[in-house]
Amino acid sequence: MNIYDFDGTIYEGDSCRDIVKYGLKYHFFITLRSLIKASKLNKEYKKGNISFDKVKEALLSFLFEMKDRQAFIDKFVNTHLKNIKPFYKDIQTENDVIVTASYELWIGLFAEKLGIKHVIATKTDENGHIIGTNCKRKEKVRRVKEMFPNKTIENCYSDSSADIPVLELGKKAYVVEGNELILYKKGYNFKYNK
Repeated sequence: MNIYDFDGTIYEGDSCRDIVKYGLKYHFFITLRSLIKASKLNKEYKKGNISFDKVKEALLSFLFEMKDRQAFIDKFVNTHLKNIKPFYKDIQTENDVIVTASYELWIGLFAEKLGIKHVIATKTDENGHIIGTNCKRKEKVRRVKEMFPNKTIENCYSDSSADIPVLELGKKAYVVEGNELILYKKGYNFKYNK
């Protein structure tokens, strides 16, 4: 089994940022409203008054106001499949698992189009509230162990130091920089700490 982070790892860029940009293009006013709401909540988050999950929910709340949400997500994924990095297509196996903080709402569709059977991502309810916890850092490890108890993890891939707990699950781990794979060792100086 191989574990991959999504954004910045097998996907060039940040799919969360990209879906917001796509929202501004096709649903400008509701997306702008979400951005304003998230900006206000971000100030509260920085003061330590609320969790980051609330900021994320506000930022992506425009998706849950759309009547054509599924059609919008379908178009977004189809137009952004080109962002899947070439290295991934070269080494993909049927035992790959995407583990990401991005919403299952669109990551599930990316996975389906790529032929990836297993996705661990941030889940939401019909109103856009995060179910459980944002799938990040140690939550990724907890969810992997819950979904695949006693499974051998051959390789783990990520572009960010936030995923060190996940990288340490694999027999081997790789830092992804652009399209380059670098064998991970403790103390590696990551370019990204998202």
